[in-house]
Amino acid sequence: MDIGVLKEIKEDERRVALQPIQAQALTRLGHNVYVEISAGEGAGYSDADYQAHGGKVVMKDEVLAQAQLLLKVKAPLRSEYSDYTSRHTLFTYLHFDENIDPWDISELIRRGFLGIAYEWVGKGGQRPLLEPMSRLTGYLFAQRALELCSKEKGLFCPRNENFLPGGRALIIGCGNIGLSAFKYLSDLGLALTVVVTQGREDFNSRANVRFETEGVDYIGATGTKLIAMDNKDPSRTQDTIAAALPEIDIVLNCAVRRSDLPKWKMEYLIDRGMVRSLQRGSILCDCTACDRDFVETCTSSASLYHSYFEENVVHYNCDHIPSLVANTATRLLTGRTFAYICKIASLKSLRAIAEDEDLRNAVCCYGGHLTHVLSAEKKSLPYRPLSDVIQAMPVPL
Repeated sequence: MDIGVLKEIKEDERRVALQPIQAQALTRLGHNVYVEISAGEGAGYSDADYQAHGGKVVMKDEVLAQAQLLLKVKAPLRSEYSDYTSRHTLFTYLHFDENIDPWDISELIRRGFLGIAYEWVGKGGQRPLLEPMSRLTGYLFAQRALELCSKEKGLFCPRNENFLPGGRALIIGCGNIGLSAFKYLSDLGLALTVVVTQGREDFNSRANVRFETEGVDYIGATGTKLIAMDNKDPSRTQDTIAAALPEIDIVLNCAVRRSDLPKWKMEYLIDRGMVRSLQRGSILCDCTACDRDFVETCTSSASLYHSYFEENVVHYNCDHIPSLVANTATRLLTGRTFAYICKIASLKSLRAIAEDEDLRNAVCCYGGHLTHVLSAEKKSLPYRPLSDVIQAMPVPL
């Protein structure tokens, strides 16, 4: 198969979808790899590196003309929509269920390409291509929040020695992002409060699995306080969080809204009035980059360095923070995506992809149809099951 690696044009995005050594592995399997000029520079890979490993370094137009399978990291921007045609398969993060406008989804998918989303690859609740970036995201937001707290509040939050007063942080959620933030900040001795859904035992169980330990009481060992999320009566949780906020220096929202907590039931977990109760110069981050979802005053930014003041509180909500460490992020991401790239390149038809459960779950669009039911529901767009599309258009890749 002819495979193309496109350069990211999103602001501050420096990752690349394929390492040179992986390009070499693909060429040895008989595939042709076309790499857009300077696609890997931001991640530390030169054009010469790709050429030395068998890649063909060419202009973007030639990548698009030659390649059937196109590899990216971030979802296409509007200026890229016209790049794709019905002969292309695009493998990247698409995030149709997040901040993208429904109009943009419609405009993009009408190009007719086969869109396979990194974030939905997997089965049984496992998302192997989302996981490494989520884990890295938690560490980087914790790190950035500490930097901003030093700069804007004048507070050194780590407590490396007893003579240091240290700082306090509130973490909402204990998924991959939240556990990374917890690990980073607890290792530095911050006083932590974590909002959880299942309680102490569940948190410790998750942490032991994640950090490959056995029987460690992470809550007890770190003196972490827990706030239980009450989905039946979320106002009780809000009241508890509100009471804690005046003493908190850093707030990290690491949770996404689930279907059992719709907007009508709880518009915001932290509303503007609660933000106002934080001390001046405190730091508030929505690590999920979901605009005004759980936190009323948080809107995402493409800039790695943009922060803003609202209600005298510093907000930082970069929507692709792994790019801050582009080489590390590229190696972590492509270390997971590569096996699926090889699999897609070896398959000869959409039907063959649909027979692979991991990939079938990630097909978001084809032939101008939105085939991902969750995205269709969230964006109120027409949905067509992939099986129907395959019956109507059983064409090879």
